[in-house]
Amino acid sequence: MKRFIGSLLAVSIFLMTIQPVFAKPNDEPLKRLVLTLLAPKIQEQINYYYKNKLTVSPTFTPFLDGTDVDVKYHSSHIDVQVKTIPYVGPHLDVGLDSMRFTIDNSGSIVVLEYKHIRDYDLPFNWQEIIKTR
Repeated sequence: MKRFIGSLLAVSIFLMTIQPVFAKPNDEPLKRLVLTLLAPKIQEQINYYYKNKLTVSPTFTPFLDGTDVDVKYHSSHIDVQVKTIPYVGPHLDVGLDSMRFTIDNSGSIVVLEYKHIRDYDLPFNWQEIIKTR
């Protein structure tokens, strides 16, 4: 019995000395994780915006140049600002876009804003994908 109480006391002391680990808001791996989880929503927003402009839907590269993410952590949610350069074909940039999302603690994602900042000109051999009105 003494051995059990001694072991229990040792485990209790050990557990009390363990410090919790908190994520640092500027950690790149956490930004990458957030961007990975948001990738379907980002693509959805790109598809929606460009559907009336192009006959093919552009894509984006979450982890190459052309996509920036800013993450602000709060106790009840996470705010995410994403700037990306969607492209078609062999990385032909079509525009610069900005999106804002909020992710609540249950994992629900809400799109707060989508801004198309600018268009980029496509080469002559890709002009046929531009929709004219």
